[in-house]
Amino acid sequence: MTKTGSRRTVPDGARNIEKNYLRLHQPPYDFENLFKGNPGWPGDREGRALLAFLCHYHMSGRKVPCMDQMTSALPERTNRYLFFGEIPAEGTADEQQLSGHSWYLRALAEHVKTFGDAFSMRALTSTFEHLYLPALPLYDAYPLERSCAGGGVEGEICGGSGGWKLSTDVGCAFMCVDGVAHYYALTGDPRARAFLEKLIDVFLRADMVKRGFQTHTSLTCLRGMLLFYRATGEKKYFDAVLREFDRYLKYGMTLTYENFNWFGREDTWTEPCAVVDSFLLATELYRLTGEDRYRVLARRIWANGLQFCQRDNGGAGTNACVTADQPVLKINGYEASQCCTMRYAEGLRCYYDNRELFLYDPDAPVVAESDGRRYSDDRLIVSVNGEQTPIFSCNTVPERELADLRLRVLF
Repeated sequence: MTKTGSRRTVPDGARNIEKNYLRLHQPPYDFENLFKGNPGWPGDREGRALLAFLCHYHMSGRKVPCMDQMTSALPERTNRYLFFGEIPAEGTADEQQLSGHSWYLRALAEHVKTFGDAFSMRALTSTFEHLYLPALPLYDAYPLERSCAGGGVEGEICGGSGGWKLSTDVGCAFMCVDGVAHYYALTGDPRARAFLEKLIDVFLRADMVKRGFQTHTSLTCLRGMLLFYRATGEKKYFDAVLREFDRYLKYGMTLTYENFNWFGREDTWTEPCAVVDSFLLATELYRLTGEDRYRVLARRIWANGLQFCQRDNGGAGTNACVTADQPVLKINGYEASQCCTMRYAEGLRCYYDNRELFLYDPDAPVVAESDGRRYSDDRLIVSVNGEQTPIFSCNTVPERELADLRLRVLF
């Protein structure tokens, strides 16, 4: 529903889906550019892109034009073990390569489930056997103390220790809990179960908040843990997800239901990849527990976080972190095409599969909660140039206007 005299609209998932689908037809997601990726993150763009293409295929039955080209080209674009980048020397691991290939595992597993593709199954197994299994012994000495604080929107290798190449995306070595969990759920490989048991144990002992882990990698790890719980029935993993997700909500979420890029660094920026992760977790936890707080949380992440981070070109970009001390929401970066635009597609699929949860009343009354934030049917009330309005989607605002856009969250 369009606000009178304005392009600003309340959430409309069909619009988000179509815009993102069309964005994925354009560079850098065309066949000529897709495999260029980022050499510092082997397998990352390739995996995220294929997973995004498959998400849209499941929503609409339409294929992004280069999806079949991409899968056909994988044998010639990968190494002899069918993954990307260099084959690590014995006793070494690059946490960005392990992190990036988690998305490759996710995409291959989804491709197998969707099309029964034999090559995807072979590449999935080979990547687990030749990239992940050799790295398992190194997790006993994963370096938690590191001197490479800082880092930009696109993480980079900042040092090494104990055979590890370490990233400014602190903790990204645990991203692969998600990819390996999908491999395990598909195959039941006992080696994958042992791998996941070890990584989850190390992750939980490390303390994601205390160590200043990147929130995206932490939430992705929690999603993998939740899938592992569903595959094994071991309740200790479910309990750990509930506990750690609550800690994320307390220490890692902004007041607009986005995220701080790292725990303990509220002066950084949000990342739609992590917002998608939190949305998937909240929605699945509602389905598993029936607890209304997760339903409300999922609705608020969708209406406030995921709506405001999509741009008018269909991509997704970063925003300012809104806190009690910094109540102004503004654009940080127009689009993070290297990661967030693709990850946004999985958030859209979650919305699509659960869309009955995300119906909003444009005329709902405004109510205040104990912290002073005001909502109209879970949409935050914000002030824009002195006008009070429910938050709206950035995909209705032309790029030329975004740089000057300021929304003040009301308390």
